[in-house]
Amino acid sequence: MTSIELRHITTDGPGARPLLDDINLVVPSGTTLAITGPDGAGKSRLLRTIVGLEEQTSGDVLIDDIVVNAVDPRGRDIAMVFQDFALHPHLDVFDNLAFSSVLRKGYDKDELSDRINEVADLLALTDLLDLRPAELDEPQRQRVALGRALVREAHAYLFDAPFTAQPERVRTHVRSVTTQWQQEAGRTSIFTTSSVEEALSSADRVAVMHQGFIHQVGTPRELYDRPADMFVAGYLGAPPMNLVPATPQGQQLVMPLGTMLLDDALVERIGDRGLVVAGIRPEHCHDGTHPATTPVTDRVEFTTRIDDIEWRGSSQFAYLGYEIAPEVEASLTEVEDLLEFGLFQNFLVAQLPADSELRAGMSIRVVIPRGRVQVFDPQTGENLTLP
Repeated sequence: MTSIELRHITTDGPGARPLLDDINLVVPSGTTLAITGPDGAGKSRLLRTIVGLEEQTSGDVLIDDIVVNAVDPRGRDIAMVFQDFALHPHLDVFDNLAFSSVLRKGYDKDELSDRINEVADLLALTDLLDLRPAELDEPQRQRVALGRALVREAHAYLFDAPFTAQPERVRTHVRSVTTQWQQEAGRTSIFTTSSVEEALSSADRVAVMHQGFIHQVGTPRELYDRPADMFVAGYLGAPPMNLVPATPQGQQLVMPLGTMLLDDALVERIGDRGLVVAGIRPEHCHDGTHPATTPVTDRVEFTTRIDDIEWRGSSQFAYLGYEIAPEVEASLTEVEDLLEFGLFQNFLVAQLPADSELRAGMSIRVVIPRGRVQVFDPQTGENLTLP
């Protein structure tokens, strides 16, 4: 198959901030990469740059180690699914599925027909092959656009938010059969999504992007367990990581709800910072009174009042409020303004067992393994916990 590499891709914008900011990315042959981030992160522009529809200001696009900056989209031979589907209104579904493939010389008609019927069955399009796009609903049109890319033989495959039009009850299935088809064929694939769950569950590697910049690339587990910076930590997860302001005081980290002991290495990395941010994932907060809670010796522990409870069937979320000093809140607001993204709140979310008999207004003892707490620099976003 085909490898894709981006080296220092930068695209200047109308303002001071680039639209794409020094993007370095490697997609090995036969792997699937998910690019996730908020709306406006630059995900679509990056795909259009790879395929050759947008021109970068500087940097190189390489396909199989060959720089293709001067090669037009047709010469790059990359299949792409656009957000607007880009179907041909005068062609029926069968011919739309075939369109990209018949443009290539030497294709086998019978083999192409078999592949179209196989993909149509995969995407629940078999009964629609004689219809035109105007006769289809939006989810069906999106699946036709998706199927057209799957039918085609290309060097690589780019999917720009390819599942957004699918109803929630079928979206997971469409995503699953698509990624399975690509993986079984050993195809190099890149897809964009604003859904964190989709990115983490569907790709070999994930790139987290915001403001035209890639914050981190790694396996889903690497990004989730070892976020490189505060944005990655706060963006990944449902609900995302709690980001709690904290004050270092010698060997202690004082948080609004409790105090954590610091080891010597972390004390050294924190240095003379007067304010840091503690990151705690909701699922790492345990109900200290629940009989099934495993005893934790090296822990952060505190008792507080429950402000609200959300029962989710398999678990429940407890919202534990706390106060933030005005000067600290002002500092955190500056960080959010710079990032153009909300990271902080004045409550901690704890994901607890569904059978814990909890209610708003009662007290709860929360236990958090100390090794699960991550510490960030609020100004640079750096994860100080990582060696």
